[in-house]
Amino acid sequence: MRIGNKIGLFLLFAIPFFILAGCGSSATDSTTGSVPEKAHLSTQLDVTADGLGSFTIKNESSEEAVLEMSSGQQIEFQLLNKANAVIYTYSANKLFIQEKQEKKLQPSEEWKIPLNLAEELAGVPAGSYTLVVWSTAEGLNEQKEEVAYELLKSPGKLVVQTQEVTFTGLVDPHSIEVKNLEGGMEVMQLSVVARPQFENLEKGTQLIIEYVEENGQKIIQTTYPAE
Repeated sequence: MRIGNKIGLFLLFAIPFFILAGCGSSATDSTTGSVPEKAHLSTQLDVTADGLGSFTIKNESSEEAVLEMSSGQQIEFQLLNKANAVIYTYSANKLFIQEKQEKKLQPSEEWKIPLNLAEELAGVPAGSYTLVVWSTAEGLNEQKEEVAYELLKSPGKLVVQTQEVTFTGLVDPHSIEVKNLEGGMEVMQLSVVARPQFENLEKGTQLIIEYVEENGQKIIQTTYPAE
């Protein structure tokens, strides 16, 4: 009886153990999310001098890759100035279909998304910028590509200029007074982007300002500390 009891007890504890072992994680290649674990997706940004370009996503793996976007927006891009302030965001003035979108890429297949920067950035002042582009697909939105971008002057286009000044105070919520390097006093207007930069700024702070000139009035786009 003792031997029988021992065998019975062994089976009593052993059987649940084998059942639990069969319910563990699978060794298959199944994955969750929009980008399969083994699908290596490369991205590339190409821009030409005439303001055209493309953002390319390539499936570098031997398996199908499925990209999922939460809306009809496929890519996002921003234009940054020398102070790394965002001057333009692609999606800021657009509406997209609010339905999930899916794009399948076979092994070695590329998805080339066109960029018409000349049209998109028509209202941005000419100057030197950094263009940052990325895919909105889940799992790829942190994989950003950037390139130096020179926005050339064209008829009627405002040009970004720089000037070193000393901040002397607010005139009103939309304009400030500064002292230039020659000691003269100037009143400059603030763009919507620049206004928050002056809310708690101390008088006497030396700044490099980036501005455009329109109808004889300097309009500040952004600022950064003078070295």
